This record gives sequence, C-alpha cells and structure tokens, in this order.
Amino acid sequence: MSEVPAKNSNIIKSDESYRGLLNELRSILEKGQNRAYKAVDNIKVQTYWQIGERIVREEIKNKDRADYGKNLIDNLAEDIGFKRQRLYEIVKFYRCYEIVRTVSGQLSWNHYIELIKLKNDNKRAFFQKKAIEMSWSVRELRSQIKNDVSDSIINESLKPLTVQYALGGLEEKIFIATYKSKLPSIEQLKKAVRNAGK
Repeated sequence: MSEVPAKNSNIIKSDESYRGLLNELRSILEKGQNRAYKAVDNIKVQTYWQIGERIVREEIKNKDRADYGKNLIDNLAEDIGFKRQRLYEIVKFYRCYEIVRTVSGQLSWNHYIELIKLKNDNKRAFFQKKAIEMSWSVRELRSQIKNDVSDSIINESLKPLTVQYALGGLEEKIFIATYKSKLPSIEQLKKAVRNAGK
C-alpha cells in the first residue's frame, strides 16, 4: 500500500469532516477508557470486600487467642504483599459495609477510603448517597466531608419537622401564644428523621 503524500495528509487534517471524526473517535476512546477504569475499580472494591469478610471471619473464629487479629494482619500483609495499612483499611471497609448490597458500584475504592473514615454510620450513609447522586469526585467528597454539609442539610430539613413535632402534628393555624410547646431535643429530631426515611 502506498503512502499518502504529506500534502494530501494536511488537506485531510484541515477538513472539517475529518476534525469532527477525530473528535468523535477521541471521545469514544476516552469513554471506553473511563468505563474500563471504572470496571477495574469495581472489581477492586468487590475483591477487597471479600478479603475483608474472610479476614474478619478468621478473626472471629480465633477470637479466644490473644493478639491473633493483629498478628494475622501482619503475617498476611507480608505473605500476600499488601501494606499493613491497606489490610486494616480493607477490614474496616468490610466492618462498615458488612452487607454487600450496601456497597455501590458507582463509587471507587478511593471514595470508600474517605467514607470509612467517618465513625458515624448515618453520616457515612448520607455522604455515600450524596456522592452517588451528585457524582462527586473523591476530592469533592473529601471537601464535603471536611465542610460537613450533612449537619446544615439535616438542620434545614428539620425545620418544618420541628414545628410539626412540637405541635403534635397539628397543621391548622393556631395562636402560638395560647399554647406552650415543648421542642424536642436534637437526638429526638434526628431519630424522627431517621424513622421518617424508612
């Protein structure tokens, strides 16, 4: 096959139709690569969940043996070539997400690293849900957690509930001065919000 002369090559490259095709092909390749990276990361998340589940099962089986868990992690890290820190993260990930259905394929391992740092289960669930809904990058998730938007959102969503709860669910207009309302505690409100979401 003979080569196309350079002069003709430049003519093709300057053609609008060619540039459109080139941009479309680049987009297809980029989307394909992104899907491949996501698929690989989903497999990583599933694999790490299985590893965490197996390690925890082994720890439970040998719970009577002092320091077994720590020694188990140290030995496994050395023998399978993982850093100890990574194995501790994997175990913590499993402990936070013991039901595999709660693990979303839409989030990467790095998202879960950020989420498992949260000690409060409700906050973790809130940020997981928002990260999925808003398609947050890991950096954005980290920023949202750092700014702790959950409290302000929860507080905003509680305002109507606070009034309704304090008035015993009455929706009619009443004269507030005639009634002495006892506002619920923050814990009672949070419990009411959790129960309302079920």
